[in-house]
Amino acid sequence: MQLASQRGSGSLIMVIMILLMGTLMLNATRRQLEDSMSLVADERHYFEQLTAATSSLRWGERLRWLTADEWQCQHHAEFNWRACLQPVQRLLRADSGPDTLTLYRWVNLLPHGALKPQPHGWLDFCPLNGGGICDVE
Repeated sequence: MQLASQRGSGSLIMVIMILLMGTLMLNATRRQLEDSMSLVADERHYFEQLTAATSSLRWGERLRWLTADEWQCQHHAEFNWRACLQPVQRLLRADSGPDTLTLYRWVNLLPHGALKPQPHGWLDFCPLNGGGICDVE
């Protein structure tokens, strides 16, 4: 009778070990899934901002601009887009609100305040030298 009870105990211990290993594997998989979901959310946020900034840039290219020496900005209230032009540097700056992704585009100024984007002239960083020169209020 002792041998049968010892064999049952060993089987029970093996079942418990298998259950523990399964639980540990499920927990590790859950943590890995949470990390992946965080990365997906970050990428989604980036692409939303990139799309909004690109749209704002395209909108700013179609606007009419006044002649000035300093940054001038125009706002699109519905989408919260902002396009700003630095006419001296011929640089267009666009974003979709404060603390969002900003894109830049070299442009040529045409008569009557129209802009013509330079081919391959878009940038995702401020090309002007000097701290804060691309900051617009």
